[in-house]
Formats: sequence, structure tokens, C-alpha cells
Amino acid sequence: MKRIHIFNYLWMIIVLLSCSAVIPNAGKKKRIKIWYDGHVHIMSPKLIVDWKALGIPFSKEDYHYSNIDSILKRNGATTIALIGMGYVYGSPEFYKGKDNYEALQRENDYLFNASKKYPKRIIPYFAIDPLKEYALEEMERCLAKNTQSGLKLHFNASQVYLTEPAHLEKVIPVFKLAAQSKLPILLHFDNSHPKFGETDVEILVDSILRDLPPVKLTIAHFGTSGGFNQKTKNVLDTFISLFSKSEILRKHSILFDISGVALDKNSEGVKKLTDTEFADLKRYIDKLGKDRIVFGTDYPLYTADEYVEILKTKVGLSESDIQLFTTNRFR
Repeated sequence: MKRIHIFNYLWMIIVLLSCSAVIPNAGKKKRIKIWYDGHVHIMSPKLIVDWKALGIPFSKEDYHYSNIDSILKRNGATTIALIGMGYVYGSPEFYKGKDNYEALQRENDYLFNASKKYPKRIIPYFAIDPLKEYALEEMERCLAKNTQSGLKLHFNASQVYLTEPAHLEKVIPVFKLAAQSKLPILLHFDNSHPKFGETDVEILVDSILRDLPPVKLTIAHFGTSGGFNQKTKNVLDTFISLFSKSEILRKHSILFDISGVALDKNSEGVKKLTDTEFADLKRYIDKLGKDRIVFGTDYPLYTADEYVEILKTKVGLSESDIQLFTTNRFR
């Protein structure tokens, strides 16, 4: 199977920090209270060094990405899901070292240490690569550190193909342990394979979620990897169809985060939305159901205020819609 390059979307997050949306006179408008941002990234200083070693420029000082005080101040939400990115150490495209597990542990520990400073404001989502032999061991270790944490899975960075029986066999125990531990999961579902879509959703439901106790699952970026296009619609249409007829899905708590979806700027590999696509996005928000959507900025891609303004002015959402999205229904 041809390997898909996995880092375009991660590069986009970093690059766009230098050109994140500037909303004219936004500071003079009434500010919506953002209670919860469900998708905020943090990077340790070592991870930043490793990114820079690949020749990727960072447009801001390192503390914008790594210092929790700076992240909370710039982001602006009252509470956040703080997302670790240690999963990148499982990819040979990113990291050539032999200490992959140690590097992952270091990143998760940095996440937990940052979260300790504001335990009432931060829910730490530690990361694993579900295909690695140490995946379950790291989940147990992280749960011992913080029983109120969440789990971040990134099927693109980890190149997880549920259509591959060997991959599915490794993913099922990860979901099982998360369900047994009442651990909420934030899933970057899209693996960037050209055929990703309906079949992957059906496997997730019929082969993973079917026999599990209730799971709290958030699908990142409306199911794909940012932006809003036909692929996103196909994934959402499959979920919407299954919600209407699947007892399996109704057993679980499943949300969709809107982070990185309503793009108002071009980025590497992902185009900004046209006016027609913004209108389509609004239609799909109504079709999916606003009670199934959670607010997320994909910080440092956007701050909370910047993304709220886009959702209001470009997508046409009301303040009550946005405040519903910013309620953390998993706590």
C-alpha cells in the first residue's frame, strides 16, 4: 500500500499561526463567552526543536506553542481540551530515533505537567499511536497519572487503516480500554487514503463500537482533515444515515468537533471555503444536528474569538448556536 504523506495538516496548523484570521473591529464587538474549546494543541520545547529540524518555520516565539499561560491567554476560552501531539513520534517520516516510546512518554508527561497548573480549566488529552506494541501500556500509565484525562488518536499521523485486519485488531483493544476506563476519545478519523469514507465509518460502528460499553467519542474536524468538501460530506452523510437506523450509535455519545472546518484562508493542502461551501457547511450543521457539534479552534490555527467570528459572519450561526457548541457535554 502506498504510504500517504501525513504532515500537511500539521504544518498548516503551525504556518497559519502567522496569518490567523484578523477580524476588522472584532475587539469592539460584543464578545461571546466561550465556555469550552474542545481542540487546543500544546507542544513541548523538545517537540518544537524536532519540528524545526525538519525545516518547518515557526512564525511565533516558541512560548505561543508550549507555554500553558500563553496558550490560555491567547486562546481565550474558559476551559479547554488540551491535546498532546506525541503520536508523531511513531512515524518514521517524522522521527528517526530508536526511543519512540520514551519520546511519546516525554510529550504526554509535558502535557500532564502543563495541565496541573489549571486543573479546573484544562482537560488533558494524552496521545498514543494505536498500532504500536506499547499503546495499551501507555494508556494505563497515563490513566494512572490522571483519571480525568482523555485520549487523542490521530489515524492520519499513525496511518491507521481500519480496512486492514491487522490494524483493526490493534485498534479494538484501545477503544475497549477507553470504554472500560470511561476515557473520552478525540479521534482524527481521516487517514488521507483516497478511498477513506463510508466503509471506514461502517467498520468503526460495526466492528469497534458494536460490543463496547458506552463510549464518549468526538470526531475531529467533522470527520476529515480540515476544510469542508465532498469527502467531508460523504463521511457526515454516512454517520447521519447510521444515526437514524443504528442502535449501536445510539448507545454511545458521539460528537463532531468543528475545528479546522470553517477555513477562511488557504493553507498547505487545504483550500479556504468559498461562499457556496460556507453555505453548504451551514446546511450540514443543520442536517447533522446542532446538539451533536462541539466548538474547537485547533489552536494555534485560530483563537476562540477569531473562530467564533468566522462561524458568525461566514457560516451564519447565531450566538445561541455557538454557545451550545461551547458547552462541554462530556463533563
